[in-house]
Amino acid sequence: MRELGLNSEQELLQLVAEGCTVAYKQLFQEYWEQVYGAGLYLTKSPESAKDLAQEIFLKLWDNRSALPEIRNLSKYLFVITKNLFHDQLRKKIFQESNKEFLVDYFSLKENTPHEQLEKKEVGNALAEAISSLPPQLREVFVLKRLDGLSHQEISVKLNISPISTKTYLTRALILIRKHFDKPSRELFPNQH
Repeated sequence: MRELGLNSEQELLQLVAEGCTVAYKQLFQEYWEQVYGAGLYLTKSPESAKDLAQEIFLKLWDNRSALPEIRNLSKYLFVITKNLFHDQLRKKIFQESNKEFLVDYFSLKENTPHEQLEKKEVGNALAEAISSLPPQLREVFVLKRLDGLSHQEISVKLNISPISTKTYLTRALILIRKHFDKPSRELFPNQH
């Protein structure tokens, strides 16, 4: 904070909030290693950690007007890093292009007993989430994600429009994600 002659983090945040690019550059330089390090700890990948850190600093700039309200920037940055990492992980799990990821994850290859138990519990939680869906959402989800039908094929099979199939699938995914956002002790009672 010496570069701008600032006495506190709050002054720096206030300048960034006002759109001062020099202050933003200073904030970036002072906190890059911390954010990158937290990202590396979470992702275990230097490239993913770099992408995560860049996205966080972009979000900071985009939402700079809220910065003066932050009282502990280090803690705030760690929480943002962790939340963004978990958001990206959830998206990765539910992307159709990641069928290989899911197949590998749930494959029957030799695993440690702990990994086998974890996979069984995650599989059970996913099955529970799917079974808790309203019937029409569940049917569209199963036809699309498990049976691999296109939106057009589902619309013909269920006599609904392709747009409705997309809407139902989106709603189903939102409900499944909410199910997985429950505290872990509710989803995996054997681990607590």
